[in-house]
Amino acid sequence: MQLKIETIKKKATVFFPENSRLEGYFFVSAIAAFHEGGELITELLAKDRNYIPLETEQGEIVLLRKENMMMVSLGEDEVDNFLPGYKQVTVVIHLLTGQSFTGKVSFALPETHSRLSDFLNSNVH
Repeated sequence: MQLKIETIKKKATVFFPENSRLEGYFFVSAIAAFHEGGELITELLAKDRNYIPLETEQGEIVLLRKENMMMVSLGEDEVDNFLPGYKQVTVVIHLLTGQSFTGKVSFALPETHSRLSDFLNSNVH
């Protein structure tokens, strides 16, 4: 008897600090643990794992170290839904390279520490 967890591929681009990027597909569970529908990429990235597999556009599976990822951009058709209990903030990030990125950050922290700066300075992400 073989047990297999059904997964779905979600398209994303991963950006790294040295100004490189990698396009591919994350594997998320078809059934989410805490809500209806499938697992979100944000939930996958929030798990207590150091490495996450990604299938490249060429079909190769690579393991990405989470602490080396600077940013993840979802594919046009891959919209991550808002998570209940999470605060979502639109941000503009300016890098030392002169690049700017606009996006959304979702996080869940105690009400007394629920500012974006609290999240960015925490060990939770």
